[in-house]
Amino acid sequence: MHDAVRYPCDQCDYKAKELRRLKAHKDKEHLGVRYPCDQCDHVSSEVRYLKAHKEKEHEGKKYQCNQCDYVANYYTGLHQHKRTYHKGVSYSCDQCDFSTSHSSNLKQHKRSKHEGVRYPCDQCDFTATQFGNLKRHEKIKHSQ
Repeated sequence: MHDAVRYPCDQCDYKAKELRRLKAHKDKEHLGVRYPCDQCDHVSSEVRYLKAHKEKEHEGKKYQCNQCDYVANYYTGLHQHKRTYHKGVSYSCDQCDFSTSHSSNLKQHKRSKHEGVRYPCDQCDFTATQFGNLKRHEKIKHSQ
C-alpha cells in the first residue's frame, strides 16, 4: 500500500498529509494564532471554526438534509446525520428482522423483545419496556 507523503513538524512529533495542514498545526499549537469574532467575544483556533461560529450564532445558518426533514446547526452535524440515517449504517438483531442505525437502539430492542425486561409501576398495572418510560408514566399519572 502506498504511504501518503508526510510533512513533519519541526517542533513536535506531529506529521501532516498536506502542507497546509502542517501550517495550520504550527499556527494553532506553536504560535498561538487565534481568530477573534468581530461580532462578539468568541475566539477560534482555526478560520473554519470561526466561520462555523459566525454562521450559527450571527447568521442563523442551518443545514437542511436533502433526504428528510432533519436540520442541523453545523455542517458536521448534517454529515453525521446522513452517514447514520441515509448511508446504510445499521445494526441488525440476530434473533429477528429488526435493524437500526444506533447500537443503543439494538440493545434496547433485545432487552425488551427477546429478554423480556420490563419495568412495572408500583402504583398501578402499567408496565414499561424502558426505565425512562416508567419514570415519565409515574410523573404524569401519579405525581400531585
